[in-house]
Amino acid sequence: MNILVSVFRAYALASGQVVNCIKYFIYSGAMSTACLNILSSLSSFNAGPPSFMYLRAPIFKGKPRAKFLLPIANKIILKLASWKGYLLSFAGRVESVKSSIQSMIIHSMSIYDWSVFLLREIEKISRNFIWSGNVLSKKSITVAWKKICKPISEGGLDIRSLLDLNASSNLKLAWDSFNSDKDWAVLSRSRVLCNNNFIKHHIYSLIWSSIEAEIPVVQDNSSWLLGNGNSINF
Repeated sequence: MNILVSVFRAYALASGQVVNCIKYFIYSGAMSTACLNILSSLSSFNAGPPSFMYLRAPIFKGKPRAKFLLPIANKIILKLASWKGYLLSFAGRVESVKSSIQSMIIHSMSIYDWSVFLLREIEKISRNFIWSGNVLSKKSITVAWKKICKPISEGGLDIRSLLDLNASSNLKLAWDSFNSDKDWAVLSRSRVLCNNNFIKHHIYSLIWSSIEAEIPVVQDNSSWLLGNGNSINF
């Protein structure tokens, strides 16, 4: 840490740009509290909270749980609640729900396996807003939500089912994790593959905890393309 602090000081002297200790935090994994306090004292950086937001995505340790993703769900609900639904046409309310879901949940869903409870709550609020214009008012309807989520060509409103969207996002993340050449995918494979077999023990990984259950699905629906044979060894 002393070396790192000296680098910051040398950079400040050379560039005139001083590191603002108030804006920087130290985030620990398995580090003890005593060690964290020592590092914080040496660097003048504060100890960061166990979970925080970065680029509109929650960062935390361990499996994605409802309490970590709840702030995003609440933002979606509050955004729908802030609109005067009764001033919008039915089509306007449908488009409002689509835009809210697209802009506020897709980003995090491409990384984490969302809680089914939270997704159903968001869909319930969305359903209330579409039919009544109020997120808290439940209106008797005869059309099932499953049909509403179908494409317009099939008689639906082309609203994406969050449960289906979450499942497809997890499958895509699982596929990319083991077929992409990007740095994050290479790092992911190095952690969960041992002699071409998936690990059986638990690790603290946001991505692995989201895709572990999808691995058998990916394997059962995948096949090899031999190509020129350079990467195949019989």
